[in-house]
Amino acid sequence: MKGIELSKKYFNDIAYPIFKNTCPEILDIASIGLVGEGSECFGLDDDISKDHDFGPGFCIWLKEDDVKIYKNKIESVLKKLPKEFLGYERVDSKLSDKRVGLFSLEDFYEKYTSYRKFPISDIDFLKIPESFLATVTNGEIFLDNCSLFSDYRKYLLDFYPEDVVRKKLAAYLFQMAQAGQYNLKRSLDRSDISAVFFAKAEFMEALFGVLFLFAKVYMPYYKLRYKRLVQIKYYPDQLFEDMNKFFLSNDKKDLVYLSEKLSLYVKDILKYRSITRSDDDFLLNHAIEIQNSIKNPQIRAINLVKGN
Repeated sequence: MKGIELSKKYFNDIAYPIFKNTCPEILDIASIGLVGEGSECFGLDDDISKDHDFGPGFCIWLKEDDVKIYKNKIESVLKKLPKEFLGYERVDSKLSDKRVGLFSLEDFYEKYTSYRKFPISDIDFLKIPESFLATVTNGEIFLDNCSLFSDYRKYLLDFYPEDVVRKKLAAYLFQMAQAGQYNLKRSLDRSDISAVFFAKAEFMEALFGVLFLFAKVYMPYYKLRYKRLVQIKYYPDQLFEDMNKFFLSNDKKDLVYLSEKLSLYVKDILKYRSITRSDDDFLLNHAIEIQNSIKNPQIRAINLVKGN
């Protein structure tokens, strides 16, 4: 059973009736679900994932002032809930922060974004790591009665402002051009194994960044990027086949060919969406064009290589 499914069933079948009978007023002002760290919050958990930070549990979000009022009552209910459900018992890692239980929504959003209320400026948006935005907007909400929590979640799920997208896109395209279209071949010509490894890694990191931006989905941390990109069903199977070939290949000819093929795939999307006009295959020129198209002068002035 997937973690979100287990969490939802645990709340609906076990916790909800208890809250309904003992303190129904809390259900009227809370948002309840499973959001945050862990592959289960992305729906990407497997049997290996279940050895830590997995099991029955859910998050309760209230406004900060309401937490002060209802904290003791809520925690007394949570302590009464069975620790085992459908054969699963929660296993918490000593190295992990609290992942389930009661949270003030302000603290929860601040933990991942550094901001306690929204909206925020474009510059502030640019400062938040993408993986943190992926984490704070993942999962599923089972009960949605805290309107402020929902408003903030919707605001973040609406994705980056246009100038932020362009700044991040420009930086990623620069990285793809430098690592994949330029330094990879030079490193291969030198038979510099370590440089080849890092050039491949830098190129693929930037490619993933671009693909997530095109899909308007926040990119999660490295371990989940590939699975998440497959999960959203936005790109054709052929793209993933080429990416896998690139991951696995050590052949100079194949790597140069695939890095260029993947770069051209990105260029074609840029052109198709009228994001850039250049016909140049070298992505650096597209990066510069996008950087120059940014309307906010403060963001446009940020160095081309920065933004991610």
